[in-house]
Amino acid sequence: MLKRAILIASVVAASAAPSLAETSITFGSPPIAEVEAVFVAKELGVFDKKGLNVEVLPSTSNQAMVAGLVSGSHQIAAISPTVLLQAIDTGMDLVVVGTCGVTSARTANNMGLAVRDGVDISKPEDLVGKKIGAPGTNGTIDVLFKQWLKLKNIPETKLTFIEVPIPNTADVLKGGTIDAIIAGEPSLGRAVSQSNGKVAFHYMSELPENLPYTTFATTREWARSNPDAIKAFQAGLAEGAAFVKANPDKTREILSKYTKLPVEVLNTFELPECQTVPTKQGLDYFDKAMRDDGLLTGNIDTAGLIVP
Repeated sequence: MLKRAILIASVVAASAAPSLAETSITFGSPPIAEVEAVFVAKELGVFDKKGLNVEVLPSTSNQAMVAGLVSGSHQIAAISPTVLLQAIDTGMDLVVVGTCGVTSARTANNMGLAVRDGVDISKPEDLVGKKIGAPGTNGTIDVLFKQWLKLKNIPETKLTFIEVPIPNTADVLKGGTIDAIIAGEPSLGRAVSQSNGKVAFHYMSELPENLPYTTFATTREWARSNPDAIKAFQAGLAEGAAFVKANPDKTREILSKYTKLPVEVLNTFELPECQTVPTKQGLDYFDKAMRDDGLLTGNIDTAGLIVP
């Protein structure tokens, strides 16, 4: 009788306990610090405790991650807000379930314009006629820099923009085929040191705060079919962000694993400011900036893109 009672109690307890890893999520992401809350929540088992089996799938291509969302090989992906809006403008039904890295005064020096030795750029007007490298034409960093040019009344048509993949930032600047390059840390510091150059402008210090560098997107269909998984993912993000704020050293160790950057390199710049709840204001900023430059043509309901 005792054994039977124990067996029955075990069955009842098992049925009452929440099942872990009941929803599998393939999360596509570039290896960047701006995704820190996801990396932390994955590494510390936060997602597991919330019933999510999250697999982080590295990628360096926003377009590949958008294709993964549409095909179903990714359930959630970290893509830039500019790529998100362009994808929606072409008819893809994507929504935003979270963010992490956003612009802030604290981290403004993480982004800048690196100028190689021998090139005189000390004021915005000096940019006229120069060849500027950008990691992805019409990407987030590119769009933000062009917004700064507008603040300085410098027509972007007076500059020549050349797309340079992030891993090639330092080599291309050192090689002399461009005069300067837009970059974020650690590429910014590496480009300056290898080209014996300087940072001419930390232009992010003059742009609004709380603009997302990346958005965590999914298809509207998947979001509608998996509301509990979305809420669990968002809760995991919030816990991950809280850990990042309280434990910067441990966060850098985790980031080193997922970004493949040495901790010594990660120690040279500020960790991104992590805001996990997307805002209409942030999406509106990019919507207007891109629309002004003719990069968007259709009407986009930015408020309707955010999954609460």
